Amino acid sequence: MRAETAGRRGGQQVPSLELAQLAARLCAALDATTNSRVAQHGLTRADYDVLAALRGAGGELRLKPTELAVRCRLSSGGTSNVLRRMSESGYVVREADLADGRSAWAQLTEEGLLITSRIQDGVAAVQERRLALLPPGAVDALSALLAQAAEVLEAPE
Repeated sequence: MRAETAGRRGGQQVPSLELAQLAARLCAALDATTNSRVAQHGLTRADYDVLAALRGAGGELRLKPTELAVRCRLSSGGTSNVLRRMSESGYVVREADLADGRSAWAQLTEEGLLITSRIQDGVAAVQERRLALLPPGAVDALSALLAQAAEVLEAPE
């Protein structure tokens, strides 16, 4: 099949492929904003993902490194490297788990919470400015439709 006809049926775009391509473009645009803000603060995307996961953990803003690895889709070695950098930067502290001497916690510090909030607020401001260019109600409608599509596509066959 030639490249220009790939993903086409009878000369028209296959709806599921078109949805996947548009979703990928949307993700790339959203990620670009986040990546830009993260870089402005001297962090890598993996650094930010770990900080954001800790912020999203609620309560004491802490998680076990294994849980961070799963949430951030990092290897155990990658998680260790990020936690070392974030500890050196003062954004995370590591504490022994008193209930399980073989394990430890990674906890977000006040400074870590501050930098994560700054990045998230900056990203939200840029994205809100851009999304405000859409017609009224479009963001809510798109969000609802994307949620429905995700639910249907994630359901077992």
